[in-house]
Parts: sequence; C-alpha cells; structure tokens
Amino acid sequence: MDEASGTPEATVEFPAEACTPERLPGVCSRHGAPCTRRIDFALQSRVEVSGSRVLGGGNVLGLFGRFGERARRVAVVGVRGWPLCRRCRAMRLRWFGTAQVLFWGGLLAVLGGVLGRVVTGQTAAAFGVSLLGGFAAMLLAAVPFSLGGVPRVVRARAAGDGTRVLVDRPHPEFAARLSRWGGTDPR
Repeated sequence: MDEASGTPEATVEFPAEACTPERLPGVCSRHGAPCTRRIDFALQSRVEVSGSRVLGGGNVLGLFGRFGERARRVAVVGVRGWPLCRRCRAMRLRWFGTAQVLFWGGLLAVLGGVLGRVVTGQTAAAFGVSLLGGFAAMLLAAVPFSLGGVPRVVRARAAGDGTRVLVDRPHPEFAARLSRWGGTDPR
C-alpha cells in the first residue's frame, strides 16, 4: 500500500476467459464500490515496436511500417460485463463532456473565424486568433477523450499474449473477490 495516496501498489492478473459478468466481481476495480452498471469493451496489450523512430522511420512508409508491426503484435481481449461504480461513471462523463466542449467549441470558433472573415471581407487579428484557438481546442479534445476511456478508468490492460487481463492498483475488495476465479494475489 502506498502510504502517500493510500492505494495498493499491485497488479492483479486473471485469465481472459474470466471476463464475463458471471465471473467478474460485483464491485468496482478502482473504488471497491458496488457495481451500478456493467459494460462491454475491448482491452489491448501494450507492445513495443522494434526499430528506431528516426532511422528509416522518418517518412510515411516507415510510419506505416511501424503501424503494421504494432497491429500484428498487439493482443485484444473482449471484456463483457465489467463492473463500474457511480464514481467511475461520473468520471467518464466528466472527461467525455470536457472533450465534447473542447471539440465542438473549437469547431465553432474555427467556423466563426472563417465566417467573420468572409462576411466582413477584412483580415483582422481576431479572426486569426479564433481560427488558431479553435484548432488548438479541437486538438486538445483528444486528451480528455483518452483519459475517459474505459481501460484507463478501470486501470486494466491485456497481457502481451492476450491470455490474461492485468489490473493495475486494484481496490483490495475487487482483488479479494477476483481471487476466487483464478486471479493472482496482488504483487
């Protein structure tokens, strides 16, 4: 247990076949609170692509080669019925709401800048600021969108070979209930 934050410093592993509503605990993996909703999603493994990003990868062909290698090596595990508590659902809604505001607000700012330029027929600094600010907001929307994704919220990922699911820093209640179904004790 981490003394500063009070959270476990462990990873729990369990078989990918155990990712069904009948075998997953009825408590949240992050907070240990009772499940208010079960969701289905896919987990990906983390893979390291070999080779240098600079040498031989500085062009489009090198980039697509790396994408192809990553696609061949990544393992995907389908998860059915993962438990989410009220706090996790609220966290996802906040992150996705922030992403929506940034993206659509940025798009409106870009359209407003273009429309203002066309209607007035003048080039003003305000139109440029609107265009650049809107474009930046649309790009920044990817950050909260990523943070609100299910794997990041529940702190889960697939093992490299796709046969096991790993949960980083699970709540002790989740880990205890999961150990009945073949999960390892936190290490």
